[in-house]
Order: sequence, then C-alpha cells, then structure tokens
Amino acid sequence: MFKKPKRISVLAALLAVPLGATGAMADGQTVVLRGARVLTMDGAKPEAQAIALVEGKIAAVGSDADIEPYLKGAKVYDLPAGALVLPGFQDDHNHLIWSATQAEDISLTDVSDEAGLRAAIEPAMAKLPKDVWLRGGGWSVGVYKEPSAKALDAITGDRLAYFDDVDGHSGWANSAALKLAGIDASTKDPEGGRIERDTQGNPTGLLRENAMSLVSSLLPEYPDAQVDAGLAKGQAEAMSFGITAIIDPSTEEWMLKGYQRADAEDKLKLRVEAAVKIDAEEGPDGVYRVQKLKNQYTSPHLEVTSVKLFVDGVIETGTAALLEAYVGSNSAGDALFTPEILNGIAIAADRVHLQLHAHAIGDRAVRMALDAFEAVEKANGKRDSRHQITHLELIDPADIERFKELGVVANIQALWVYPDTYIVDLTQPKIGPERSEWLYPFGALKKAGATIVGSSDWSVSSMNPLEAIQTGVTRQDIADPNGKVLTPQHKLDVMDMLRAYTVNAAYAAFDETDSGTLTVGKRADVVVLDRDVTKIPATEIASGKVLVTLIDGEAVYEAEGVAGK
Repeated sequence: MFKKPKRISVLAALLAVPLGATGAMADGQTVVLRGARVLTMDGAKPEAQAIALVEGKIAAVGSDADIEPYLKGAKVYDLPAGALVLPGFQDDHNHLIWSATQAEDISLTDVSDEAGLRAAIEPAMAKLPKDVWLRGGGWSVGVYKEPSAKALDAITGDRLAYFDDVDGHSGWANSAALKLAGIDASTKDPEGGRIERDTQGNPTGLLRENAMSLVSSLLPEYPDAQVDAGLAKGQAEAMSFGITAIIDPSTEEWMLKGYQRADAEDKLKLRVEAAVKIDAEEGPDGVYRVQKLKNQYTSPHLEVTSVKLFVDGVIETGTAALLEAYVGSNSAGDALFTPEILNGIAIAADRVHLQLHAHAIGDRAVRMALDAFEAVEKANGKRDSRHQITHLELIDPADIERFKELGVVANIQALWVYPDTYIVDLTQPKIGPERSEWLYPFGALKKAGATIVGSSDWSVSSMNPLEAIQTGVTRQDIADPNGKVLTPQHKLDVMDMLRAYTVNAAYAAFDETDSGTLTVGKRADVVVLDRDVTKIPATEIASGKVLVTLIDGEAVYEAEGVAGK
C-alpha cells in the first residue's frame, strides 16, 4: 500500500533527530520519561528504563545513563515506581465523530420503560423548535423490551422522532416519521432490510438494517457547531484512555468534513484512518465515490484508506447470516450482499489499493468475507493487502485457518466477550449450545496464527482499552470477577491484548514503520499507565489509570497531579 502523505519515513526521522548526546541539543521540545518500566513491544529491545522524545520522534530508548544526555532543557517526567510506559494505544474500530456528535442528541442509553423514555425525550422537546427532529440513540433491545411507534407517539405526538439503537443495526421511529417516509402496511421490505410489523401487517416503528435508511435518510445534516463540539469531547476522552490513533470504520462526508475542519485548525491530534461504506445497491461503482472522497479529504492526521462492507446484521435480532438456521426457526438470516456483488466490490476496491473493512457477525457472513478476499487474491494477485474482518462473533471452525492463509486481520472487540444479557438471553438461545462454544473464538484465531487487533466499536461499548484488555484475558464481567466465564478455551493473555492495541493495530493500519512500538525514529506516541498490567492479577487491569498520553511528543493528556518538570 502507498505511504501515508506528510509522514516522515524512519530514515528521514533518523536524519531529523540526531542520536547520541547531540540529540538533546536539537531545536524543539525534548521530553524524558524515566523511573518506570518501558515496555517497547519491539522484539529487538523489549524493555528499557527510560525514553527520550525529541521533536515528536523517539530519540533514545535505554538505561538512565543512555537518556542522561537529553536531560538538559528537557521536560522530565519522573514516574512512580510500578508505572508502565507503552506505545500509544490504537483503536482500530471506533466511530468517534459520529458517536461524539450523536452524544449531543437525546440519549436513550439505559432507558428501560415509558417513564425513562419520557424523562429522556421531554426536556429536548421543551428546548427544540417544533419543526426540528427529535433524534438520538443508545436504546437497546436488551434493556427496552418492546420499542414501538405507539410508545414514542404517547410522548412526541406528531413531532418527528427517530432513534438508532446502541449497535446501529435497528432504528426506532414514531408514527410521524413513518408517515413522512411513506412507510405503511403496503411498503415492501428493502433489499437487505426489514420493517417490523404487527399481526395485521402494520409497521411497528422498528426498522432493521437497510430499512433504517427509509427514515434516517430524511434526517438533516448535523450543524458544524455540534460536530465540532462533539469531536472535541470524543477526542479528549480517547486521549484520556491513552489512545493516539483510530480507524473510523464507517464515515460519511459530513464526518470527513468535521475531521478535516479540526485538522485545519490544528485541533485534530489523533491520527484517523477512515473507511467509507459501500452498499450492495451501489455495487463496484461505489469505489469511484470512495476514491473521490479519499482525494478530497486527506490532511496531516486524516486519510481515507478503506471500504466498509456490512456483510450482515446481528444475532440478537436474527439479522446475522448463519450457516445453519436459528434455533426454532427456518431462517438462517440474510446477508446484505450476494456473493457476486460482494466479490465485485472487493475486487474493484483492492485493485485501486483500498483496504477492505468487513463487518461480519455470523459464521456465514465471515465465510462470505473470506471468500471475497480469496476472490480478490485470484483476480488481482497475492499482495500485502491486510484486509480486515471485524466483530467475528461466530466463526465456523473450518474457516479459522483461512485468516492466516489469506493474510486477513481479525479485528476484535474484546469487551464483548463475557456472559452478559446479550449473550445469555439474546444470543445463546438463538444459536444453541454447540455453536455457542465458538462465540468470539479469539484463542483459536491466535493458535492458527492470525493477526489480532483490538478495538472498541465506540460508542457501542466503552473505548477504554484497559477494560477490553482485562475482558479479553478473563472473559468475565469486570464487575463480577468471580462470575461465569464465557468459552474459556478462547482466552487470550495480557501480552496478546497489548499487542492487539499497539504493534498489531499499527500493522493493520499500514503504519508499523512509524508507530506501534517504542523504537528509535518512530513517532513519539506514548501512553503511561499507573500500574504494570503484565504483573498484576488480570481482574485488576481495568482499574488501571492513564497518567500521561503523548502524541508527537506533546502531552495531550495528563492525569491530575501529574506533570513533567
């Protein structure tokens, strides 16, 4: 893949940051971190006592004596004993700008009944003009059991209202919104979508997958002020968790504008690689649209690198594509592409060196994505494409080995892998005990040699990497360390999870030359934790705190009471 623009190669970095005693004399800020264990994630030099950062690059990694020449005039962090210095965390599936912007809307998170629904919506109704949509998200079918247009109507009346669910695969509209969209008993389900209906065939207000766009396409674009405010808050939260780079896996043009606007004002500190969704209806021609956006929205911290493909939905609503039918049903779910269209888009995107980022929850969807990547290899030749499949809730054992064979990156959300309500009440009953033994088979992927990268899918779940790292290791509820374990045979160890958020994440983003390890010449993207997560009980990892986050050698987050001198 091509090199990212405006990024300095290792050779250029070495020339720009002279090593040895003269390094500390270079113009610009020098930062020294010492007193803690430095875990470099670089096999050539795994550990050190201290690290020096000069002009945004790593200038020296070694003993206290090695760093001493950099002390004069430097900003020095004397870290507490027991702290841990790591490469900055990279979250390779984070809907940052969309989630942060939507957070300024009405939140239905944890709303479980009509009283909670009313309490969430009525304050916004009082503030917003009557011709403005009531919009937001965060509701969950696992919490609010029977969402319906009637439930919204009782609160909103004839005002337009629409809410995405927490995972973005279902929409909840009131009657006014359904009427505006022309959705009634005679409306046919769109390809790849489903309009939920009552026993008389009337729409209930719930829209699944591609049916969501029947209403969501009518929503006005967010104002720039809301996008900018949301991004600022979302980025600050990410940096407080030690995150220094993300892949935003499904961007629209308004999101790219928001990122680029922030970058032009030197407010975008995170490095953002963006994927743009192509639907089945658009087909291979969608690649031209993605290329146009790529050319238009490239700046120092932003690049469009990938095509997002939603191959299926989710198990709990029966929209994930399975190889065998759901328990008690004749349906195995519907893929959102035919194999021919999926393969055609994948081949066209890969041909112009766009990476593929495929959402696949069910085992049939995973197989379809792998088949598409195999078709890409046959059509375009074998090369270092690093296409990704994300979520990977259910994989047929026969397909595990194909990840390494095809060079496909396994992009996981480890915070999901414990027996919560979604798993116990909504997933396992739908797939039965035998298939449930293959839920989130990360250990099998590791054993087969797959490259595993970490991510949050924020705002579906917390973007705190330490929470994901602990759950990936224990496969237990963080709040119940003595509780049940989900498929313990698929556990990862703490170093697996650290690699997933550092060196492997950089590899998946084609950025391993410049980030992912604390190696001389790479970018000075660093996180300092208050404890060494490799040396404490796994059930204590999520209790860790970030002390300092540095991007390009700049402290973009410091915990209270922590400051360099």
